[in-house]
Amino acid sequence: MKAEIKPIGDLNRVRLSSAVPLDTPFALYLFHTNVCNFKCIYCAHSLGREGMKKEYGFVPEIMPMDVFERTLEQMKTFPRKFKFVSFTGQGEPLTNRRLPELVARMKAADVADMTEVITNGALLTYEISKALIDAGLGRIKISIQGVNSYAYRKFANADVNFERFIDQIRFLYERKGRMQLFVKVMKESLAPGEDKQFYEIFGDITDRMFIETCRPVYPGVNYAGKDDKTSMDRFGRLHEKRVVCPLCFFQLAVWPNGDVVPCDTILKPIVLGNVRDGLMSNMWNGPAHRTFCAMQLRNERMTASVQCARCIAPNDIAHPEDALDVDAELILAKYFPETASKSTAR
Repeated sequence: MKAEIKPIGDLNRVRLSSAVPLDTPFALYLFHTNVCNFKCIYCAHSLGREGMKKEYGFVPEIMPMDVFERTLEQMKTFPRKFKFVSFTGQGEPLTNRRLPELVARMKAADVADMTEVITNGALLTYEISKALIDAGLGRIKISIQGVNSYAYRKFANADVNFERFIDQIRFLYERKGRMQLFVKVMKESLAPGEDKQFYEIFGDITDRMFIETCRPVYPGVNYAGKDDKTSMDRFGRLHEKRVVCPLCFFQLAVWPNGDVVPCDTILKPIVLGNVRDGLMSNMWNGPAHRTFCAMQLRNERMTASVQCARCIAPNDIAHPEDALDVDAELILAKYFPETASKSTAR
């Protein structure tokens, strides 16, 4: 087997508490489309469009080119390059037919060390794979929904010719060049014994693979037998319950309408501004973002923000290096040194 069995997230991480505050976010999540061709049972899209609008105020849409262009230009106003840009969203990236063009333009602008796409892969074709390779995509992460067509009907509510699907991944892998190709699957999508089959199918046509644990990420979705009280992330790692959410300290997300949010969750806890009438760099360094971060550091997430209180991201997708709880007071002093000075004076 050629592939490494490791989580598909970035593993080359710094200790966040030592790095903040950042003059440039590490990551930008570009929600260039929120349309999806699947309705996976553990995803918000299982609620349907009306259900998602009622639960989250969510409207599926594709990012207009003027929003993309403004985002790209505004990335240049930060003092450093982003560590990575993720072409993702609360949907399927390949539903936007201009994706290869967006990747190529992002790559040419040289505003990020890495470009990645997170996809279910079902819309891959030989032509799209070639276009993504030619565009210079650095990394593609494919979420697998089982190891046969039956599993896709059961868990994704989609008809997928699984053999053809594997052929598309193999085609991409054999021609990808320096691109990294990762796959992951939820263990809940595998019948007993199918973990071995997963490794056998993808072990020689991917660079990294992993079986994740489904966590109750989306409020309103029925997660039978799941709760948010277990301090275990989706990678199966147990940890102390986290109060401070680290996401807002190192990432931004741009929604299709241009809204800028300090995390990549569907709950959109605060809108810092819009790229059509403001600069992302000003939003990142502005009072709204600083106040939001301070709220986290003061352990007020569960009381001061309705949407943050509904979110399990700190205990689900945050890595051990991201944890900020222990150093919260010291970090708060970095964000608000005048407060620390007054405290010392007293």
